[in-house]
Amino acid sequence: MKNIVDSTAKFLVNNPIKLLIASLVLVISLAQGLKYFEADFSYRIWFRTTDPLIKTYDNFERKFGNDDTIVVLIHSPSGIFDADSINTIRQLTDNFWQVPDIIRVDSITNYQYTHSKEDDVIIEDFIPEEFSYENLSRKKEIALSHEVIPDYLINKDATVALLYAKVKPYPGGAPDDKLLITKSQEAIKSIVDKSDHKFYINGATAINHTFRDVAERDTSTMLPLVFLMIIFFLILFFRKLSGVLIPFFIIFTALVATIGFSGFMGIKFNNMITMLPTIIIAIAIADTVHVLVTYFQYRTQGHDNIEATFRAFKKNITPTLLTSISTSIGFLSFAKADLVPLADLGILAAFGTMLAWLLTLTIVAPILVLFPIKIKESKVKENNLITEKYSPILFSFVKKFRYPIVIGTILTFVLSIYIAFQNTVNSNPYAYFNKDVPLRIANDFGLKAMGGVTGPEIVIHSGKEDGIKNLEFLKKVESYEKWLLQNSEVTKVISIVDIIKNMNKSFNGDNLDFYRLPDSDNAIAELLFMYTMSLPQGMDINDRISLDYESMRMSVLWSSQDSLSSLANIEKYKKAAKDHGLKMTLTGKIPIYQGMNDLVVDTFFTSISYAILGISILLIFSFGSFKIGLASMLPNVIPLGFGAALMTLLSKPIDIGTALVTSVCLGIVVDDTIHFLSNYNKYRKEGMSIDDAVLRVISYTGPALITTTMILIGGFGIMSFSSFIPNVNFGILSAVVLGMAVIVDLIFLPAFLLLEKPKKSS
Repeated sequence: MKNIVDSTAKFLVNNPIKLLIASLVLVISLAQGLKYFEADFSYRIWFRTTDPLIKTYDNFERKFGNDDTIVVLIHSPSGIFDADSINTIRQLTDNFWQVPDIIRVDSITNYQYTHSKEDDVIIEDFIPEEFSYENLSRKKEIALSHEVIPDYLINKDATVALLYAKVKPYPGGAPDDKLLITKSQEAIKSIVDKSDHKFYINGATAINHTFRDVAERDTSTMLPLVFLMIIFFLILFFRKLSGVLIPFFIIFTALVATIGFSGFMGIKFNNMITMLPTIIIAIAIADTVHVLVTYFQYRTQGHDNIEATFRAFKKNITPTLLTSISTSIGFLSFAKADLVPLADLGILAAFGTMLAWLLTLTIVAPILVLFPIKIKESKVKENNLITEKYSPILFSFVKKFRYPIVIGTILTFVLSIYIAFQNTVNSNPYAYFNKDVPLRIANDFGLKAMGGVTGPEIVIHSGKEDGIKNLEFLKKVESYEKWLLQNSEVTKVISIVDIIKNMNKSFNGDNLDFYRLPDSDNAIAELLFMYTMSLPQGMDINDRISLDYESMRMSVLWSSQDSLSSLANIEKYKKAAKDHGLKMTLTGKIPIYQGMNDLVVDTFFTSISYAILGISILLIFSFGSFKIGLASMLPNVIPLGFGAALMTLLSKPIDIGTALVTSVCLGIVVDDTIHFLSNYNKYRKEGMSIDDAVLRVISYTGPALITTTMILIGGFGIMSFSSFIPNVNFGILSAVVLGMAVIVDLIFLPAFLLLEKPKKSS
């Protein structure tokens, strides 16, 4: 192994031009994939095509269209039943009919109101184009006492009106959410200047768009911050322009090549992939800084440029390779995740990690050889927190208190694991965004004003053609609907049962006693036929009934937000349907997003298991000892235990972002341990005592560990400024875990090594 390392280091130093050209050719070739790089922020990007959630939704879409809607909430504190508000709602309704891909718009103004007039049944817009003050006052009374309108098209105090714009189905695909929301905002803006109303946009389409908008905004704002942070640290540690330019060149080439690779792989840009640049930057910096710190150490000790380059790479090839492999293992543990964006991120991050290592060898070495950095030959002057001056102080402290340090750390770790297991897996698609994000504002307002404007879609099957015209079947549906409304989280239930009951009432002179299902199958069929024949174009009920009248759609509006309560409610609804003698399937965009919960659990435990197993095997192999390999995992899992406990203490449940932390950080924190133990073993094999070997590692490896860790903390910490909360959680927790890791490696690990008693000489 030593001969291979020596030969590799010599090859790097002796072939600078060839290596530089080959590296640039590789990067340019991979960069060609940038032209294939696309973005996708639809719900489908999260799941594999074989996922049951997607299959169920596709069946729903084929029968009823989709549930892609743009929900607009119009707030008028003085009330919506005045001329200004009604004209505003009507104009907005008309505007939304002009938005591309919108195939239906429902609001209080065009709601198909069924009532009787003398001997006729009238179905017309609830608010006619010509109205008077007295007419609006009467309409308000009717609306607030109506069986369907409250909590659907208006709230109970008539200060908020809702508009539902239905999007054209895209079987197997997704609508252009960016275009739809942009045009919707334009439709609203044309009215805002003429009105004092407040408008809020929610709905499935708005969720998809917000995922896109936040990702694009984070990429444009966070990356510059990351670069500024890195420049600051590099200037602080190296005080040389070369110490900034060389790492940045590796970052640029690794990042461009990795994103190009994703284009060739057909991996699309999404919210998870926004983490990739920060990860690649952090990894590339870690590799380059280890080499440069060592290079400057050798130069300041009097070695010439070629010799210093050779020694720097000879010392760092093995540990940087091992750390790159371990980091890749951490990322690849997500490759089989059922959440596709996580799997894609794992593949790209693993590829980028190994590429950054390769480019560090094949670009940094040639640059150092071809463009020597001027160094004043003098005594070693460390610009790091731990220097030869302070390392003996730290060493003495660790040796003196080695037993309390080891015992105390292990006990704290055990306690941390206990605390970590008290955590739960939970997520909330709306809570993924900061409180200042428009979607979050709209959702919070909707919850307060209405109790919820979105929810699951329930498909109830009769089991035979024309089965939903059967009275006994509809009685079961009616009973189930009443049961649903008894649940505190349910705001409204929309189905054809209400249409049939309203028609029956109108056919009996609007007598409320007849707001019920008619007495026969034929009567039900007649009422449905007359209703559908009376509807204007674009307002049919094909989105409520399948073409063969075998199944019907029931829309539930609820206030349930987090995945734990939502999934519990879904199971409750399924059981109740069965108890009512109904066969049903439950789907919709909201349940699809909430359905990620189980996938997050599987991803979390599967990935951490694969990562620990893979890295353990790597360490056992690299150190040539089963005992040392497993023992070396201890300082790597301890920081993770602390981080997991912190998640619980900060009330941060396990979600997409926090599920990433453990496996990703495990791969990264091994970096410090490998560098520490590799150099420790090297010094021991050279004949140094345990004390001398530990002191030397703290003195000469410690500065590089601290430098890279501070840069990593800064890079991941920048994610705390993201508008996407999973990224925020990932960034903060990663920074905390990495900070704990370097402390463990510089205090616990030396203390652990110093527990070994020196062998007596014979």
